[in-house]
Amino acid sequence: MKLLIPTEGSFGYKVMCLVLAGLYAWFLMGLDIDGYIDRANYLIYAQHSDEIFVMYAASSLKTILTNEPVWLLFNIWASKHFTPEDTLRVIIFFSSFIISFLVLRSYPKYAFFLILFILMPQVLKNNIIHLRQGVGISLFFLGWWCRYLPLRIFFIALAPLVHASFFFINALFLLNIAFSTFSISTVWRVIYTLGVGVVFGALGIWLADALGARQGESAEYSGMGAGGSGLAFLFWVVFTVIFFMEGKTYLRNNFFAASILVFYLSTYFLLPVTARVFESGMLVVLLASLGLTDWRRYAAYSLYAFYFCMQWYPVLGLPGFGWAAESTL
Repeated sequence: MKLLIPTEGSFGYKVMCLVLAGLYAWFLMGLDIDGYIDRANYLIYAQHSDEIFVMYAASSLKTILTNEPVWLLFNIWASKHFTPEDTLRVIIFFSSFIISFLVLRSYPKYAFFLILFILMPQVLKNNIIHLRQGVGISLFFLGWWCRYLPLRIFFIALAPLVHASFFFINALFLLNIAFSTFSISTVWRVIYTLGVGVVFGALGIWLADALGARQGESAEYSGMGAGGSGLAFLFWVVFTVIFFMEGKTYLRNNFFAASILVFYLSTYFLLPVTARVFESGMLVVLLASLGLTDWRRYAAYSLYAFYFCMQWYPVLGLPGFGWAAESTL
């Protein structure tokens, strides 16, 4: 499995990435702290994570491990040093800066598209309303791009202890390590990934409930499938077809990204949390697609532009771009 190692940009480009990432993070940190969906919930974490941690710890070890203990521990630490509002600001700045800087510096040749990626609503909202997921992504990316193996393992292993979607992402990551270790053919990789997707899709919420994870008990996740109109499913089917048409060599080098696509499509109608899982790995998919060649590259560019516009168009005139808390409407 090929890791996404950043290409070497010039010193000036790296400075530009630092400045842009800093401005990006500073802007997001400066947004109205309680003016967006779920911010009230995050303020509760910033104040009462010690009580929540004790509640989970009193239940069982598996319960505490499946309920994002590192997220709780960070909030407990932050509550000793910051106000709840400042805790959220620290979280937003840290995650948005790390994600944007690592993405922007990854492939200088594609700087325009890298900026497009971090401005996509599905990426941006992880630093506005899904703050825990944003921290999880930043930790995963720190590990993903780390050249020192122990630190790579540490950060990647830490991610699901901040956001549970990374239990799925890390399972796919380990599956891809097995594929590479045993030189599994591309066809069998797809078959195995589909099988894993169907199993997780059918049993994922039951397993979460059995392990004591809060998602297993939530009414939000009690239904079937990802919901929505199915347009996202059709869009990513087209994207996946283009991805797979690049050929076996490309797929073998980028099958982790391909497996995220296959997992998402195979669980779309089965697993209620599949959209959140996909959002945790979407940047990996987008970055891998920059390696497409010939007409497939231009098809991907067109899909980027279409996806960007279709996500932003419905929300441009809405308060908080559709993410405003009810109290601010």
